Amino acid sequence: MSAPAALVGLLSLLAAFPLGSGLPELEGSSLIPADGNRVVVIGDSITQAGDYVVFLETFLLTRFPDRTITVINHGLSSETAAGTSEPDHPFPRPWIHDRFDRDVTAWNPDIVVACYGMNDGIYHPFAPERFEPYQRGILRLIDRSQTDATARIDLLTPPPYDPYQRQVSDPDAREFGYRFPVVNYDSVLAHYAAWLRSLAGDHLLVADVNTSLAKHVEKRRADRVSFTIMPDGVHPNPTGHWLIAQTLLKAWNVPSIVAEVQIDAKTLQTSSDQVAHLTRRDGGLSFTWRSPLPMPIDPRCDPESIRLEQVVDRLNRYRLTVTGLEEGHYRLLASESGSGKPQPMLVVSSSELAEGIDLTSIADFPTVVAAQGILQAVASHRSAQAQAWRESIKSGEPSSIPPPGEDDDMMRPIREQCQPRNLRLRIEPVANQTP
Repeated sequence: MSAPAALVGLLSLLAAFPLGSGLPELEGSSLIPADGNRVVVIGDSITQAGDYVVFLETFLLTRFPDRTITVINHGLSSETAAGTSEPDHPFPRPWIHDRFDRDVTAWNPDIVVACYGMNDGIYHPFAPERFEPYQRGILRLIDRSQTDATARIDLLTPPPYDPYQRQVSDPDAREFGYRFPVVNYDSVLAHYAAWLRSLAGDHLLVADVNTSLAKHVEKRRADRVSFTIMPDGVHPNPTGHWLIAQTLLKAWNVPSIVAEVQIDAKTLQTSSDQVAHLTRRDGGLSFTWRSPLPMPIDPRCDPESIRLEQVVDRLNRYRLTVTGLEEGHYRLLASESGSGKPQPMLVVSSSELAEGIDLTSIADFPTVVAAQGILQAVASHRSAQAQAWRESIKSGEPSSIPPPGEDDDMMRPIREQCQPRNLRLRIEPVANQTP
């Protein structure tokens, strides 16, 4: 197809599916899911794997514990938005438009999050005859989300392909496909992502996962060329899933602060109305704090990637600052009220306390431990639900586990655990501590 003909085709597609018709503008309005909202996430095997969806949900649970937000993962392995499939695929790839009514509209979403593209180019070189079905599929997806489901749709650009991790399962392949991907498939996905970015506007959010992940890998490979977040070239590891979640959270403009407490040990003044019983004690301090929970970070994520992305400052600021102490070293002790006396957490200098301590860096801090428990509980529960949902589709029988939105008995205790915790803290001087 010639370039002019392709342009005419694209313009006709855009005319057929006007973006955002009748929906409120995104600019100036809150993009963060509101209390009572249902968020349906759709995509291919990257979404079905579930990690980035769980990371999104645990952020919302811990940062907004008074909101009831239902997150539903309806990702399906091998799926496309284009309806295309390579000849050597063992079965025709699923097409989201064949199941949209059943798996999106019927769930009454307020927000649809969609991540398509990795499979849509079917691992071939770029060509208009493969790109245009993707464009049509995405534009139709926008239209059906906004019109049929009466929901806002947020698009994610496809993650990048890692050619250094390219997997070949059929060395004798006669055609390109997932068994023998074209080496420069990453450029195909970059082209698809650029087009998605061009759709962004007042009525449509596009979170640029492709650029975020590609830039991160580029930075990490500056001193370690073997670094990857796509061990098989296609599917992200936990670090890659976190970067996907982070990209959408930042696009939603979520608050970065969990809690920041400042205490003046000389005047016994504090910046927080959640701090009480503040007293001097044996050259140090004792106080209670009703503290929110930080966002949990999956321990499988690469610590250097978390540091490089400035996750703490951008999304998880949870700090305790104490000024006015005598020069020296101090031990921080903490416990949850009713769980025994405060336990040692770490030893720091008075100057470090005055600069502020990142509490998320203390693995044994009570709220950090609690947040990790929530991550594990949500991941386990959602994995079981997703498996039961897929089995119910195959069998035609009702799911053996109540689905999201109908699982109050399971989610209620998790939501209760997300509420702020009453902590007991002490800061006590440490004798003869060398720097």
